[in-house]
Amino acid sequence: MHGWVLYDEGCGVCARWVPFWAPTLKRLDLDIAPLQARWVAERLGLAPETRMRDLRLLLDDGRQLVGADAYRYVMARLWWARPLGLLAGAPGLRDVFDAGYRAFADNRLGISHACGLNAPGTPARRPFLTADWRDLVMLSYAIDPAVLAARVPAGTTLDLIDGRALVSVVGFRFLGTRVRGVRVPGHADFDEVNLRFYVRRETPAGEVRRGVVFVRELVPRAAVTWLARWAYGEPYRTLPMRSAASGGLASRRYTYEWRRDGRWEGLTATATGAAQVPAPGSPEAFITQHHWGYGRRRDGATLEYEVEHGLWRVWTAEGAALTADAAALYGAEFAPALAAPPVSTLVADGSAVTVFRPRPVEAASRG
Repeated sequence: MHGWVLYDEGCGVCARWVPFWAPTLKRLDLDIAPLQARWVAERLGLAPETRMRDLRLLLDDGRQLVGADAYRYVMARLWWARPLGLLAGAPGLRDVFDAGYRAFADNRLGISHACGLNAPGTPARRPFLTADWRDLVMLSYAIDPAVLAARVPAGTTLDLIDGRALVSVVGFRFLGTRVRGVRVPGHADFDEVNLRFYVRRETPAGEVRRGVVFVRELVPRAAVTWLARWAYGEPYRTLPMRSAASGGLASRRYTYEWRRDGRWEGLTATATGAAQVPAPGSPEAFITQHHWGYGRRRDGATLEYEVEHGLWRVWTAEGAALTADAAALYGAEFAPALAAPPVSTLVADGSAVTVFRPRPVEAASRG
């Protein structure tokens, strides 16, 4: 029976060991694929928070084996692992095996970082936050650099593309969120919409760090707003929000909305064509590949934090639109830029993301 072992590519342990065992699995007529793959999501038909929770085995006949049962299926078909498989299914021991699997699965991201598996060759760092960022709608607009000048954190400069400064309105799904490895009930999955612009900083060692500065971030959870303001000094605001996705692989429409002053506002775009990883140096790469965040403390010091994620595949977006009172939401100075047609409209698939603790630029400069 042919099938697929489906694993979380954002988990360092899973991403290291499942591909390692791929040749052995192939002999059992089992291929491997990440749970994040779009075809997997559509084939399983599960909500993201359910799909991403466990290792899964998908068989050609439509059967799905989840978690510990997937391990037992594989072990029963390997002669050298069969004794362990029998023990894992024996009365009394079955519950112990299942509990061990559950403990690992629920804490695999923290284990990955503790083992240094998310950043091979570098010292292990404890992440502040881990999550999946998915289904990103990214509308970018040219803006007069003078509008941004007062918002550029000390020690950074505006990062330009083809001589232009950009601001981007970005809507996406936060999924499987954990703070210091802990999943907070009711706060793991939510939408976010933010307005951001792009900066760069050169460290004393000569490294150029390309990052973003947020003008406003909207989320529907007050606790998320409080945490982001307290830990990162970020300009979050809590509003009722909703999102929707419709269509199939060839054309899929995404909508993110928020309610402000009794009225729904939002952004939307339709992903069309084939997804591609942006070419280095392209406008698409510029928009999707900034891996640092910058902000200001109340005393004016610049904060810097790293955002670690893989390359995102992007689609060209059609029918993109921002419907909002930009002056009321972001400030009158942003209204002219956001009223003009966007210079770039993208939909990105996203990836697992790790956000590390912020540090003052002075401390970060010393390594």
